[in-house]
Amino acid sequence: MKTNHFLLLLVFISITFSSCEFEEGSSNYTPEILPYAIIDQNNDSLGLYYTDESGVYLMDTISIGDTITFKMIFSGVTNNLTSLYLYQSSDSSAKVILPDKNELDSIFLSTSEYDKGKFYMDGTKTLLYLPLHYIPMKKSNEAKISFTLVSDADFSNYSLGFGSNTTSIAIKTPIK
Repeated sequence: MKTNHFLLLLVFISITFSSCEFEEGSSNYTPEILPYAIIDQNNDSLGLYYTDESGVYLMDTISIGDTITFKMIFSGVTNNLTSLYLYQSSDSSAKVILPDKNELDSIFLSTSEYDKGKFYMDGTKTLLYLPLHYIPMKKSNEAKISFTLVSDADFSNYSLGFGSNTTSIAIKTPIK
């Protein structure tokens, strides 16, 4: 009797895997944004905490004049990255300092608008590491930095509607 159950399970697994597509490029995944490290000028790690809002994290309180380094990893998983958007809730509460323009130009397309937070890629890379500095300028309980990542994932053939080629996170940065 145990043999029959085993054979039935084996047939079920065989049917399941034979209906899957394993061709290169047929896998689509929602891209991922991973805050690799968030540290202050003393190399102390700052914590990120979940909030009640989806995709919004609360960072430890920072002080005016601190220099915070965000080391971010942007992943398309198996898909290629096409664009990255960086937004601040208020330009006056904090300043974002990007890597040198020559470094950015070696990664992003010339159509990018760094000063507007628009970074366009050629769609040939699945992974991007981007460090940036964040300097608090005035007190705020609502300062926020947001990241949106877009990949070339195509979910149009998925009948269940799961997945997206875009993902976003926001990090609230209380400033004292």
